Amino acid sequence: MAIVIEDISWERVFLRVTYRTDDGGSLKLFRVRSRQFASFREERERGEGASDEVVHATMNLTQGLGREPLGDGEWIFCQQVSPAEANLAWAREHAPYQIALAKKRLWGELGTLKRRRLARSGVDYAGFPFDDGQVDRDLRDHPFDTHGIAYREELVERMRDLSRVFRYVEGKYSMAASVLPETDATDYFIVKLAVDYYVKNKTPRTRRFSLRQLEKRAFRLYYHFARKLLRPKESTVLFLKENGEEPTENLAAVRDRMVERGLEEAFPVIERYRNTFTSRQSLGAWLKDIDAIARSRYIFIDDYCPVFNFIEPDRDTVLTQVWHAGVGFKSVGYARFGISGSPDPYQSAHRRYDYALVGNEQLRDIYAEVFGIEQEALLATGMPRLDHFLDADRQASAREDLLGRYPWMSQGRVIVFAPTFRGAGQKTAYYPYDTFIDYRALWEMCERTNSYFVFEMHHFIDERPEISPQYADRLFDLSDERLSELLSVADVLVTDYSSCFYDCLLLEKPVVFYVPDKVEYSATRGVQRSVDDMAPGIVCDTFPAFVEVLETAGYAAVPPDPSMIDRCLEGTGYAADRVIDTVLLGEDVPGVRCAGATRVWPEVRNGKLDKYNGYDDSDDGDDSDNSDD
Repeated sequence: MAIVIEDISWERVFLRVTYRTDDGGSLKLFRVRSRQFASFREERERGEGASDEVVHATMNLTQGLGREPLGDGEWIFCQQVSPAEANLAWAREHAPYQIALAKKRLWGELGTLKRRRLARSGVDYAGFPFDDGQVDRDLRDHPFDTHGIAYREELVERMRDLSRVFRYVEGKYSMAASVLPETDATDYFIVKLAVDYYVKNKTPRTRRFSLRQLEKRAFRLYYHFARKLLRPKESTVLFLKENGEEPTENLAAVRDRMVERGLEEAFPVIERYRNTFTSRQSLGAWLKDIDAIARSRYIFIDDYCPVFNFIEPDRDTVLTQVWHAGVGFKSVGYARFGISGSPDPYQSAHRRYDYALVGNEQLRDIYAEVFGIEQEALLATGMPRLDHFLDADRQASAREDLLGRYPWMSQGRVIVFAPTFRGAGQKTAYYPYDTFIDYRALWEMCERTNSYFVFEMHHFIDERPEISPQYADRLFDLSDERLSELLSVADVLVTDYSSCFYDCLLLEKPVVFYVPDKVEYSATRGVQRSVDDMAPGIVCDTFPAFVEVLETAGYAAVPPDPSMIDRCLEGTGYAADRVIDTVLLGEDVPGVRCAGATRVWPEVRNGKLDKYNGYDDSDDGDDSDNSDD
């Protein structure tokens, strides 16, 4: 490795970087947009080895470009490449990854509409027929390299703390310098310095005029009109999902339990499920969503519903997030604030919730951060989808069904691999198979141990594992099956930062955590809890270690931590009943609410009150439409 960056720090407006190099390498910053380098002032000293140097590099941000500050945009930590190496012929022989990076940049130049049209037909930057001349010109225009740079693990872990804001001209303006860890198109870890300039906004709730803002205002007006026209005379319940065509298991469990209890007459049900992330959505589809919301008094959603980014349900509407997951390691929602994919602090669907469900009361602090709402709004009901999870008949039925369709499951050990996705969200979700998976090594391990390796990929990931025919007798892609049912036949679960281990522990089965990008994932995506400290099973950082653990069944020596299990299952009754009784019937179910908490009124949800208050008749003269007060 030509450069190993050991430390990045600030001293006033000076950015200081300490790194080691064994070939005289020199660190630069490069801005792709302007094809421009910025240089550090360097002081070099002899390192431990004969050719090893320690370099102390300094840059004054106000003089990054001579007598001008660094321009706005993203500056990549890199090395400058000579003209002899910045071309297609050299890259083909010595650095094929540079070709992939060039194609990704060229892809970005095609234009948003063209990229969307190509993506719908299954074409991405790697498959688009860029000609050699285009790639060669791009490489000559961008003579920089990041793959010769590595970062100390300790530095990567604290990179989020390295951003700075510099105010100037009496605080009316500011420069923000953010150190951003990312992965490039080849999944290589890189770091950028993002420089942004801001003008003070005295009303941060109001954003500057744009077509997007105009659309949101129009939708808000339509909601208020539809609400007056379609205001429900009954306690209508809406089950809504905007990232899939079917209800999640949590939504289905609450709905089905309502029917079992004969409540559908008192609480008429509307269901609407569609995927807003697959393609551009029509105006009519959004208006139908809003009509359904306007007709409903109680709304249950699972996961992110973008319609609530631009409409605010009125005080007669109760919006409940029935979050389907337990608690994993990856950061979601406002736990990612300040890094890629973080939500808007003002205009976010998460802020709209009256209630959100959590698996147990110990999870309130975590999900208060995730959703950006107060702990009193979190109902410790347990997860409705797990109500029948441990039923012996259900487990037997699921097992019988799978064994009938896949007889090989009864002929050896079944390893279920269910990792979470990489990327910011559903539109960019992927899994780096080529980097993390050696299919041949997995197959050989399965042959030696009479095992079957099952891929159960996250539903956001469109690309499936490419299993060659010679490995197809031991490796299987069963991503279309339900993970909850696959666990009935699994002997061991393999995951990473996902919360799916939560379910596996209930079955008292072992879990292995395969996290080869542990440091990079923590820096770029974010984790709320350390995998090393909290994982209820063996943690494998490398593929050889992962294969060895599977081969030797080393996971059997690590008992699961009972604190990770959904404690609500130990109580009486069903989680779906606790949801129905609390939200729809307004009953005080023991252990569900925070002590002294009742209804979380929309004034709290909108941030209009300084602190949480329970419902008080003096606040509103008419509570007849609010059966859960």
